[in-house]
Amino acid sequence: MSSGTWSLVGFESKVPVIGREALEAHVSNERMGDGRYRPLRSCLGLWLLEQTLDSFKARPKGASWASLLSAAASAAQVSLHLDVADPSLFNPPDMRAAIDAQLRRSGAKPPRDLVGYVRLIVESLGRGHADSARTFERLTGRKFKRMLIVGGGSKNSLLCQATSDASGLPVVSHALEGTAVGNLASQLIALGEISGISEFRAILSRQKRGVHYGPR
Repeated sequence: MSSGTWSLVGFESKVPVIGREALEAHVSNERMGDGRYRPLRSCLGLWLLEQTLDSFKARPKGASWASLLSAAASAAQVSLHLDVADPSLFNPPDMRAAIDAQLRRSGAKPPRDLVGYVRLIVESLGRGHADSARTFERLTGRKFKRMLIVGGGSKNSLLCQATSDASGLPVVSHALEGTAVGNLASQLIALGEISGISEFRAILSRQKRGVHYGPR
């Protein structure tokens, strides 16, 4: 998963995932440089949180981000999660109002403060990530053993833990930009400096260790 403004959830496959069910699940099939496919689902990501921050006077910066996430991790678990596939959340003029409206339609009360919104949004995104993983398992008959997270969201420990909890899978986060690193790998392969993506990953894993999260 590449986690940032949007969450791109996918896996590597020798064949594309196609058919009516795949179409209804909004699956795309990205062609990889080695000829294989990367079936993908695009989910709402930290865009939800970024847009909600506009409704609060103070936007956290630097160390205050860590404090905010720590407070959210200590907050009570939410009783009702957002439907992150709801089109009303894609680009509303007021994200906080759109979130509140969805909650009220479900009979739930909106959070009282920013900490509550962070906990609600992050847990809901974790559910969305888990739903994508289960969708791919249903469409392919495969069973995934872990999830790897790169991108800006890989640094959000609360999001990584929520994804692990919701999916029931171990999560390994790598604080790197997947697009840039993937581009570098493709160029090294094309130049003949390395034999393929497996060698590149082996080299990278010796230099950079991931952070592991287990389902609770």
